[in-house]
Amino acid sequence: MNRSKNAFARARVQTGATLLVSMIFLVVLTLMVVSAVKVTNVNTKVVGNMQTESEANAAAMQAIEATISTDFTSMPVASTTTVDINNSGQTGSAYTAAVAAPVCTGIKPIKLSELDATLTSDQPCYVSGASQNTGIAGSSAGGNSLCSNSNWDVSASATPPAGGAPNAPTHQGIAVRVAVGAAC
Repeated sequence: MNRSKNAFARARVQTGATLLVSMIFLVVLTLMVVSAVKVTNVNTKVVGNMQTESEANAAAMQAIEATISTDFTSMPVASTTTVDINNSGQTGSAYTAAVAAPVCTGIKPIKLSELDATLTSDQPCYVSGASQNTGIAGSSAGGNSLCSNSNWDVSASATPPAGGAPNAPTHQGIAVRVAVGAAC
């Protein structure tokens, strides 16, 4: 009888400390889970934005490559093209790339001494065979050949298929051999 009285007295004295500690742990654990979900959502958005930016840069570069693969030096004009970034044929992967008119940043005559007569690309730059001083330094004004190097800046920006702002302009510098007297 004495034993049961002590057990009953101890049960009445408990204040619920275990319940309080477990509730605190439950709240802390819930806050950690909510925080992890928010971080995951933010990281997913950041990765999606980075992918869109990379695809837009790739689309802009593809449009620039299409422009510089033509004879753009004779008449530089702006153009707009649609670039299917993953060749799926679906509208959700087509970026609109706007290429600004290429800008000539400088032109420099090529000296005869800088040419190599064995290269077929250099042969049109030599003074004509009618000249008696062909290939001799100083045979033309300043020893210049019939060709010049021109430097161009081609820039483009691409707009994602879902709309939104275009990416920052992508620039590509290119050097092109042109005839002497070509406009810059």
